[in-house]
Amino acid sequence: MRTHRRLAGLVSAAALLTTGLTVAATPAATADSVAANSPTPVGVTPMMGFNDWARFTCSAQARLDGSTAGYSFQQFMEDQAKAMSDTGLVAAGYTNLTVDDCWMQRNSSGYLHGAATWGGSSQPGFDYELTDYADYLHSLGMQAGVYSTSGVNTCQGVAAGVMGHEQADADSLAYWGIDSLKLDNCGTTTSNRQAEFGTMANALKTATANTSRKILFNESAPAGYSPTDPEKYNSLDWVRGLGQMWRVSPDIAVWHPDPASAWDWPHGSDYYEGGVYQNFTDTVALARYDGPGNHNDADQLLIGDNDQLTLAEQRSQFALWSAMGSPLMLSTDVRKMAADPVGYAPQLAILKNSDVIAVDQDPLGAGGYLASRGNSSATAGIDVVVKPLSGGREAVAVLNKNASATGYTLNLANLGYGNTGCARTVRDLWTHTNQSVTAALSTTIASHDTAMYTIDPGSCGAAVPTGQIQAPQSAFQTTGLCLDAYSGATPGAKVALYGCTGNSNQQWQRQGNGLIDSLQSPSLCISGSSTGLSLASCNSGDSKQVWTYNRSGQLRQASGVCVDITGSNFSNTASVVDTYACGSHQPNQTWSAPFATPPAG
Repeated sequence: MRTHRRLAGLVSAAALLTTGLTVAATPAATADSVAANSPTPVGVTPMMGFNDWARFTCSAQARLDGSTAGYSFQQFMEDQAKAMSDTGLVAAGYTNLTVDDCWMQRNSSGYLHGAATWGGSSQPGFDYELTDYADYLHSLGMQAGVYSTSGVNTCQGVAAGVMGHEQADADSLAYWGIDSLKLDNCGTTTSNRQAEFGTMANALKTATANTSRKILFNESAPAGYSPTDPEKYNSLDWVRGLGQMWRVSPDIAVWHPDPASAWDWPHGSDYYEGGVYQNFTDTVALARYDGPGNHNDADQLLIGDNDQLTLAEQRSQFALWSAMGSPLMLSTDVRKMAADPVGYAPQLAILKNSDVIAVDQDPLGAGGYLASRGNSSATAGIDVVVKPLSGGREAVAVLNKNASATGYTLNLANLGYGNTGCARTVRDLWTHTNQSVTAALSTTIASHDTAMYTIDPGSCGAAVPTGQIQAPQSAFQTTGLCLDAYSGATPGAKVALYGCTGNSNQQWQRQGNGLIDSLQSPSLCISGSSTGLSLASCNSGDSKQVWTYNRSGQLRQASGVCVDITGSNFSNTASVVDTYACGSHQPNQTWSAPFATPPAG
């Protein structure tokens, strides 16, 4: 055991960082080079691991036999880590163990340290310093993550947020050997949040300047902003310059009184407690912000000892999170799975599915976009997500929201593939089997289950980015409207907002020459002017038909005008959609659209 020492005021941070630290391997891939927290690439692919919050919050915990005497929350976390190793989850890639709110306190001198008791209960908390805790996790091949907040008090009221202590806290984390910091929003507002997150990012960089163990910066800044709040998109721009991952949606719900709440929309007045489907809907709309070292976080996986999600729903969450390129952070009692690996074999098989994990961890780093939503309801219809992969491949997740098993035909032409007489290799990621597919693949999907495939075009030709073009949701717990050709494939037909149906008059291809053509026959292209969008005979020489798509979600003409919803009425199908001078972070000029590679800024 090491002798615990207070970092503050004893020796310089630089000297401490050279003593006895385990050096983490530097990823070979290249991440976003502008992240302020570290000049070394970290978090190049989405984080995988465990976070206690969704399942356990700040509640006292017992051993599996129910005993509590002398059982600290630190031991509880260490037991979760040991269980992750014993179940093979660490070997499968789940290497980060993050303890959320309530782990810490601050003494009268302002020094950050582990809380003696846990969450206001009598359960012992953490060591005063976390050096031995981090060393134990490192011995299992894992990384140690901790939580803090950008204000003075954490979201649970613990007076130990980073504000006013940024560099001292960063120095302590570096000395202890901490590998990641999750920074929450509580205690800051729109007026000072960016500055505070920037101060902390730079503090992490300074604290790790003389060690190869860098601290990944996990930022919750965008999470609380509504889809129609300009600050949602402003914060999504600035977080990527500071760290590697960020929450984009409300807290995922688990263990609510109503068993339906964990899957679809929550029941009650708290908009900030979302089910699996809500968090999926919030996150898939922001796919364009993903890239190597930049990850939208849809929140924690509820897979394991969860009687509120069916096995099919747990499989769906895993498939959808991987298709979106979200971090895969488990929040369930892994100790139970380790104690009964046979009983939990189906859940462990989901979590350790190497084909699905490979989609999440694909080096292209793209997020998955919504190619088709056949019904705006959370409980009816089929949703299709497409994630571009390295090597010109794609992953496709097909979610059945219906209450019964549903047959579905996946037409390759609707995914943007031409030359459909040519056989492409399609891999079923649940059965781990390949088949040659020309025009279409038919399957039956159980209720709330998700079929998942990868498509390798080989020499047949890659897909043209194809799918719906969707406006922002009018609020959390809603779905957005789609661009719709109202009068079919007729020149001059109006293109405006309508509830998403997945029909061909809402399916658009973004061609390499900037044209956006309809999948209807005959094919016509979107033409934009100040009087409205309409269909026209495709002509790449017509500047009103040539569009660029950027990370901010703008569909922009060379003249400097963007596709715009007049009046910013996101729930009204009568709203006029036309072109207007491009602004900055305007929700009424923000669109979710298909792409082949992560869009540039």
